[in-house]
Amino acid sequence: MSVIAFPYPAPVAPNRLRRIGRIVAVGALVCVAGAVLAVPLLWSSDEMLWHWIATQSPLGARPFTLNFGTRFVGGLISMIGLAPVLYALLELSMLFSCFARGEVFVTGNAWRIRRMGLALIVNALISPLVQMLTTINLTRANVPGQLVVMFGIEQSQVLSVLSGLALVAFATVMADAVRVWHENSEII
Repeated sequence: MSVIAFPYPAPVAPNRLRRIGRIVAVGALVCVAGAVLAVPLLWSSDEMLWHWIATQSPLGARPFTLNFGTRFVGGLISMIGLAPVLYALLELSMLFSCFARGEVFVTGNAWRIRRMGLALIVNALISPLVQMLTTINLTRANVPGQLVVMFGIEQSQVLSVLSGLALVAFATVMADAVRVWHENSEII
């Protein structure tokens, strides 16, 4: 692992960076726990599910059927869709844990940033599929002729892909900078 040490003081006080690192690392883990707990809570509560479908789902006011099978499969589909987000949050927690230890410009951090970017891209690419599978799941037990299949791409998904690509590019530049610094530090 390569570490860059600059001859000038860091713009952020080390104690402040460590405190921010700890807060964000723990906050990301709390978000992971909250997201994992939210899926079964959402799919087990009629009120929350009806509200979510009416306001967030493309089904809106269309008929759908709730039973144990649709709830169970819906929870599984939601967890599949949530997997890249959970992975990105875990990578974020590890990144800021490194910051809390004072490891800022290291190759491992560049790779973490890259993996976060790739997770954003994967999340954006599977979101339309997850949305389609969810609408099929909620309407598969309807009376014949009322199965709904919806597929759509939203602006937020396009922005997520662009943000992921920016993180991948930033991570590549950061890894090259660490490599060049390490090579230059060996020259006397």
